[in-house]
Amino acid sequence: MGELKRCYSELGMRAIEIGSHVGDKNLDSTHFEPLYKEAESLGITLFVHPWDMHNWDGRMSKYWLPWLVGMPSETAQAICCILMGGILHKFPKLKFCFAHGGGAYPQIAARVSHGFKVRPDICATDCDINPKEFHGKFYTDSLVHDPNALFLLQEIVGKDKICLGTDYPFPLGELEVGKVVEEYPDFTHQERRHLLYHNAIKMLDLDNETISILNSNDW
Repeated sequence: MGELKRCYSELGMRAIEIGSHVGDKNLDSTHFEPLYKEAESLGITLFVHPWDMHNWDGRMSKYWLPWLVGMPSETAQAICCILMGGILHKFPKLKFCFAHGGGAYPQIAARVSHGFKVRPDICATDCDINPKEFHGKFYTDSLVHDPNALFLLQEIVGKDKICLGTDYPFPLGELEVGKVVEEYPDFTHQERRHLLYHNAIKMLDLDNETISILNSNDW
């Protein structure tokens, strides 16, 4: 916790990156509750990026599958654990942002919600609140590469919970940063502004000076 406090107080950081799990512990583990409590207290956002993508048995050794398939799955698993583990219920002001548009979670959100309803004996062991009730209470980035995926993402998490994602400098990042947001036909100019920077300002709780600088530019 000392390093987290130093990052906040000395370096001015408003977010830190964590992995989608640590060893064999998913993000709903009670081991991480001291981190969540401190991050909530400081107002620090936890940016969750997938890693260690189910690559141990050799079945994903070809076609770049760990990055193309494993990463979205890993992020979806992390989100499910956060929601069904009741982390956002225990720490209602804690801010999570999940990489790559929440991975595969938007596509399986209805399945997760349905599974929670029909098998509470398995799914509701740690929290009796349906995961869909937490939609709109966490952030994702916009790095989904496709307007249809962006449409689904906004339906699940809300337009005000999507922040610009780049994945820079990695090859799976957008070659033209913000292109999917800019070219999405159903966004108003104001909605594009929110996705390109206003939502991030809110998430990171940036000061008025920073907001004024951004608003002075022609976006």
